[in-house]
Amino acid sequence: MRYVIAVGGNALKSGKALNKLSASIVRLFARGNEIVITHGNGPQVGRLALHEKKSLAALTKETQKEIGKEIKRSISAVDRKAGAGAKIMITHVIVNKDDAEFVNPTKPIGDFYGRKEAERLARKGFVMKRLLKGYRRVVPSPRPVRIVELSEIERVISSGRIAIAAGGGGIAVTRSGSGPRYADAVIDKDLASALLAIGVHADRLFILTNVDGVYTGFRTKHARLIARVKASQLNRHALLEHFESGSMMPKVRACISFVRKTGKYAVIGNLEKPEGVFRLRGSTVVTPG
Repeated sequence: MRYVIAVGGNALKSGKALNKLSASIVRLFARGNEIVITHGNGPQVGRLALHEKKSLAALTKETQKEIGKEIKRSISAVDRKAGAGAKIMITHVIVNKDDAEFVNPTKPIGDFYGRKEAERLARKGFVMKRLLKGYRRVVPSPRPVRIVELSEIERVISSGRIAIAAGGGGIAVTRSGSGPRYADAVIDKDLASALLAIGVHADRLFILTNVDGVYTGFRTKHARLIARVKASQLNRHALLEHFESGSMMPKVRACISFVRKTGKYAVIGNLEKPEGVFRLRGSTVVTPG
């Protein structure tokens, strides 16, 4: 089996959770499965962007290396051989320079802030948006079109190594007459992971985050985990705007895209419970139909 495992940037804050995940990934790998790990970088890029005068694409490249090393070290701590074979793939992703996100940004990055701090940052020119947990900066997040290094990633996993790729959704680049150019944008990690999973013909797409899966009525007394759902049913929930645009909605869209294009399963589950998620338990399993 070939798995693409996407790990959320916020979820990566917990070293204990990453160690538990690494142990589960090593067990999967030892059973002969092929694995690509992708990861978010929203909190990390957001903090860097407050202080460094670099494009968001350049900051994504930096965090691909640093977070990739952290994941590789965690795998090595469980199994030195698996860690030595893991390869960090610096990944570029083509986006459309005319994407509407460049005009109306929606992607949250960085930490959550209270109202006063958000107002201070807004005065400095940052676009701030109120979410369920507070305020966050939002930046352009154009839809990923093509993964530049797809064939190289395919070769790594086919050679029996774990690939750590498309970190932070990939480095955003646009086409131009003189060649690819960095874009001042970040790409949603979940949408990029789905594109990658489709491209490498993955058998499963796992999206790991800090909740057990997709809920209706999230954060209300009527909250209910959607345990198993057809892609068409989940799409109806999305059209009714049951999910927050900056957090769960991209995960839902990514799963729907992967399932529709491949006919395989996609899963959203809790980073703290990887063994159950990989067994399709205690999580949201999106099926064809």
